[in-house]
Amino acid sequence: MGRICQLIKLIFLFHFFVFSNVIASEIITHDGHIHYDEDVWSMLSAEQAVELLKEQNIKRALVSATPTEGAEKLYLADPEIVVPMLRPYKSWRHRYFWFKDPELQAYLESHLSKVPYRGFGEFHIYGEDVKSKPVEAMITLARQRELVLHPHTDLAGIQIFLNKASDINIIWAHAGFNVPVKQLRNLVEKYPRFYLELSLREGMLEDGELLTDEWKSFLIKYRQRFLVGSDTYKPRRWANLPETVEDTTSWLNQLPAGVAADIARNNFNRLFPQ
Repeated sequence: MGRICQLIKLIFLFHFFVFSNVIASEIITHDGHIHYDEDVWSMLSAEQAVELLKEQNIKRALVSATPTEGAEKLYLADPEIVVPMLRPYKSWRHRYFWFKDPELQAYLESHLSKVPYRGFGEFHIYGEDVKSKPVEAMITLARQRELVLHPHTDLAGIQIFLNKASDINIIWAHAGFNVPVKQLRNLVEKYPRFYLELSLREGMLEDGELLTDEWKSFLIKYRQRFLVGSDTYKPRRWANLPETVEDTTSWLNQLPAGVAADIARNNFNRLFPQ
């Protein structure tokens, strides 16, 4: 097993050093979905990770990690770039029941004092689980501390969040993946503090290249409600970051310059002023 892990590390580092010097675009982006999880720490130091973000013209990034110490590592490596988010998972195993953990509030409070966290997320939760008492406590804490929520959830789950916390800025990870634009539009119109983060979002592009007419119209009309994201949820996503950023800037370049600037960075700055 040790030899296999070493081989994976070598392949990752080769990919990293070959492709990390490719500047994907002249567009400056502020990324709404970066993870620096434990499985990448031995392959990519915090300093290397920050350098890779800089090389891809990512000037600020919303960073979470499992465990959350990864976000703290990256923040300490460069507080100007990293906007730390507190993920409520103590471990990967904890991901599957964190919302039932009676000690969740104490865990969150213990980390909020370590670095200037700006929100909770990205966290996975679905449907009726959003109604659990630990999640209620997290929402209350977010309200008290003026923190953002960044859920990865289904349509039922996001509706519960919006019903419970319409006074809190909520960023829906992946814009619901495949939720129809009509339903997204209804939510955006109804909830003024609701935002859509677009990493891995399905259906935006025709043939993987051109924005569909529906999505182009949606992005233009609600230009102040979107964030771009890369979602480096596994080591290969870090290795492929230049290609991911290139894909993102390709569709940004299909929008009017002012719209592209809002989605690429201005909305991020409004949500997370320096």
